[in-house]
Amino acid sequence: MTPLLIGCILIIPTTALLSAAFASFMRRRSIGQQIRAIGPDGHARKIGTPTMGGIVVLAVWILGTATLGSVYPLTLRSAFILASGILFAAIGAADDLISIRKRRSLGLSPLQKIFLSSLVTVALFFGFSAVFKTPLRVPFSSLNVTLPPVGSFFLAWFVFLATTNGMNLTDGLDGLASGTTILILIGTVLLSPTLENIAITVPLIAALIGFLWVNAHPARLFLGDVGSFALGGIVAGLAIAGGSTLLLPFLAGIVVIETGSVILQVIWLKAAGRRLFKMSPLHHHFERETKPMGDYVLPAPAWSETAITTRFLIIEALFLLLAILAGR
Repeated sequence: MTPLLIGCILIIPTTALLSAAFASFMRRRSIGQQIRAIGPDGHARKIGTPTMGGIVVLAVWILGTATLGSVYPLTLRSAFILASGILFAAIGAADDLISIRKRRSLGLSPLQKIFLSSLVTVALFFGFSAVFKTPLRVPFSSLNVTLPPVGSFFLAWFVFLATTNGMNLTDGLDGLASGTTILILIGTVLLSPTLENIAITVPLIAALIGFLWVNAHPARLFLGDVGSFALGGIVAGLAIAGGSTLLLPFLAGIVVIETGSVILQVIWLKAAGRRLFKMSPLHHHFERETKPMGDYVLPAPAWSETAITTRFLIIEALFLLLAILAGR
């Protein structure tokens, strides 16, 4: 374990320094985040903040994992997780580049994201077919179930699609997606403390801790869709490879809540003609600077951005403990 600890000690400051340098590079070229016109008023100050910082996190993680590969040889499952992160990062990068080039918040359309995510899932399914045969752990029991190939594919397709888009929705406040992912990864290690899992997961935890140096409020660099899609792909890949897909709703509780709030908002608006939340995803409902776009049902406390992020991470920590209990 000593090489892994030394590697992490090096990864954290390296990611922080490279992220700061990348932010300066993007700022000098006036390449920054575009914000939805209908978003919270306070988010206007975020316009132009350098984005695509996920490239740094991904690059350091890949380099760190490859370097440690001489001590902890990469396995088929490790390669699958790396491939999941890289391929979904490519989708996110395309989304970011379109957004930056056209100077708008919308990059790829939802249908384009679904199509590209489906292609990636197909490629991973046929490229790493053995990984998809991993038995699934049933929450709150000692049972393991093995799905037929068709069932494994469609479950994986749903998990990849839901997790990447859910992480993208969660990445709406400074440090929220990074902090949430750190907790999810810690939970993944605790659920499956094998050397194989530790060697692929811990370097990413270290890289995200280093990234928080510039991503904490007020953020000087955003993950961008390249980062949120990569993290979603990695989290989904870890769940599939570790047979913990059915535990993922517990482990990634905040991501589920954020995604669910968007779905509920649409359903409630169409059914009742009014909004359930002041704004979705849920973190916007609690923001002090969010102005309502119309009548809404649930009370909305006026919290600061840092308070929301901190409280959401506390809730995610509780979900982590619940996931460990469910996976015992």
